[in-house]
Amino acid sequence: MKAIFINPPCESDNPLPTLGIAYLVSALKQNGHDALLYDLWIEPKPDEHLQAEICKFSPDMIGVPFFTRRYTDTKKLLEKLREWFPDVKLVVGGAHASALPREVLQEFNCVDFVVIGEGEKTIVHLLENLDGDNLKEIKGIAFRNNDEIVVTEQSEYIEDLDKLPYPDLLQVDPRKCKIHPPYGWYGLPLTMITTRGCPGKCVFCSKSVYQNSLRSQTPKRIVDEIEYWKTKLPIKEIRFFDDDFTIARKRTFDICDEMIKRDVKLPWTCTTRVDFLSRELLVKMKEAGLYFIVLGVESGSPQILKNLKKGYTVRHIKNAFKWCRELGITTFGFFLAGNPGEEDEDRRLTLQIQKEIRPNFLSWGALRVLPGSYLFNECKDDPRYNFLED
Repeated sequence: MKAIFINPPCESDNPLPTLGIAYLVSALKQNGHDALLYDLWIEPKPDEHLQAEICKFSPDMIGVPFFTRRYTDTKKLLEKLREWFPDVKLVVGGAHASALPREVLQEFNCVDFVVIGEGEKTIVHLLENLDGDNLKEIKGIAFRNNDEIVVTEQSEYIEDLDKLPYPDLLQVDPRKCKIHPPYGWYGLPLTMITTRGCPGKCVFCSKSVYQNSLRSQTPKRIVDEIEYWKTKLPIKEIRFFDDDFTIARKRTFDICDEMIKRDVKLPWTCTTRVDFLSRELLVKMKEAGLYFIVLGVESGSPQILKNLKKGYTVRHIKNAFKWCRELGITTFGFFLAGNPGEEDEDRRLTLQIQKEIRPNFLSWGALRVLPGSYLFNECKDDPRYNFLED
């Protein structure tokens, strides 16, 4: 059978490869199906060209990732696809759809199925049973059954990430990506995600589907994939896109040792938490090629850190940035305003710590309440908010 995955366009002019649907394409191919990937963020297409190419391929299913921050673009794309191909099954997945599967089906009559959570196994089962009578037996989906919305049992997590095929990064030219400054100092990056799940309880995180389900690729698998893509793509550096790359310190040491032993010789960046670092670990990471690290600070107020359930202290923040500065590792710090319970004194403390830790780059953002987060679940029934009515 045949499937097409389409990443919606986006107003941002710094597109990155969409690894989620690239993994789904590879999973279908691994199981004997044919799959294409169009990324309209990286390679925009006129409507008539996109419609003609989809028609020529004649897919049984079209999949679209659905993320809250790209709601409007996703909605427009889904409505076009339904108008063009009224008989093709439309499937959505991703953080927004996984957090609100019933609401998505209620709002979008054009959507036939929602894939909830990790999709590599689920998408294969769904494609092979699109018109079957056993849809309720497929774990991790939502669909309409006459006037009823059915949400099936949660699918099992993929425990051994090493068994996943490499994501299909060859259908979209990565050289058309425009890396957002200050990333990409050395040139085209290979974007990788080496872990799934997180034991953290940050109240603003939208990834509750994966909470407390930490799984990791092995160091050998990670470096095998790096060496594979070095033969296929003109990559100049690596961007580890994990939320918390150093969440398992021994594994991080082992990854660095494997990169050093196999002489990878590619500079790299990562994102992690300040409490998942030590000076010893940073020394090893720099030896393996780390040149730039992204760290969440959020607030300099101990009370706000508690309110956010960050699980680290101001001392962790100070130490992480001090060690990086001593070792010559470039830092990027993220700061949040508008946090639960935040007062002027809390903001003053955050400005104070910003001056003290002196990140090379920084970004201030306003707290966003995203579907799937603890904050969203706390606020969604409050009459003062209209999350589902905008």
